[in-house]
Amino acid sequence: MPETTRGCILTGDRQTAIEDRKLRAVGPTDAVVAVDYCGICGSDLHGWSAGGAVYEYGTLMGHEATGTVVEVGSDVSLIKPGDRVAINGFTPCGECVACRNGIPNACVNNMIRTIGQTPVLDGAFADYIWLPDVDVTAVKMPDSLSSEEGAFTEPAATVVHAIRISRFQVGDTVAVVGAGPIGLLCVSALQAAGAGKVIVSQSAGARAELAKQFGANAVINPRDENNPVGDQIRALTDGGADVVIECAGSPPALQQSIDMARPGGQVILVGVNERPTPITPTSLMFGEIDVKGSLAWDHKDFRIAVDFMASGQVDVKPLLSDIITLNDIQQQGFERLKEDKSLIKVLVKP
Repeated sequence: MPETTRGCILTGDRQTAIEDRKLRAVGPTDAVVAVDYCGICGSDLHGWSAGGAVYEYGTLMGHEATGTVVEVGSDVSLIKPGDRVAINGFTPCGECVACRNGIPNACVNNMIRTIGQTPVLDGAFADYIWLPDVDVTAVKMPDSLSSEEGAFTEPAATVVHAIRISRFQVGDTVAVVGAGPIGLLCVSALQAAGAGKVIVSQSAGARAELAKQFGANAVINPRDENNPVGDQIRALTDGGADVVIECAGSPPALQQSIDMARPGGQVILVGVNERPTPITPTSLMFGEIDVKGSLAWDHKDFRIAVDFMASGQVDVKPLLSDIITLNDIQQQGFERLKEDKSLIKVLVKP
């Protein structure tokens, strides 16, 4: 069993270092996993660039990962050494108000109980990772799912969760705002779930073309000043979308999402937007639009996401832009993703 792991540590504003960390001892329900791939998430990029405001300095980052199990504790029943797993990496506390009310994904202690978010639990931009409660924090992958594809399980589970908690029904018209990794996975998952029509709001370019490749029935341009998105979507639907899933996380996207919903429709917020965002309240009131937040996933969503990808219903391969080494994560990962918006997902192979 390895005693240390070599990983990417956030050391300052847009600064990282590759350092060795001591691995924790494996307890009865824990495991050590050799990391195969770990995707650079938008939250990792935000944490890297936010000057310590999101992730504390000293955090070993990374959470969208797959790996091969090296060692398990005596009480582990679902996972064994040699298994290839998608890493969930989050255990709700079970005691806070969110957990007690059936929303474990909104656990008030989620930061310190998720890998790669704080120095408390080291993440997966590393060659090895220690996982607590591994029967919960890892899901065995079938042979039909490659380790590269499995690294998309966390974003795919985020999409599954958003659709599951929405009022979506088979045959509905759904608008997806933003064609980044989450938005594109939304398109694919919605088609697999039986959407009648999926319309994507994304400015022209490579991502708009990818949205069509992923199954969007139409793509509208939110930057067309002569044709607001509300008018564009009403021209394609019977009064607007039944459900709008906002995946952009930008201030203009919220009002645009509201404008795209039909009367009595619903807006699901998935994109992370921490900035003050003005809206016109009457656009909610007059249409009786319901706005609902969607945070991450729960364990059921994670397993559904694995099954969706393994069956081929959701194909993540077109999302993979590049695979880099751990040594290249600063320049070829964070810095390049910050500047090159044509990149969709970069995986790190330790």
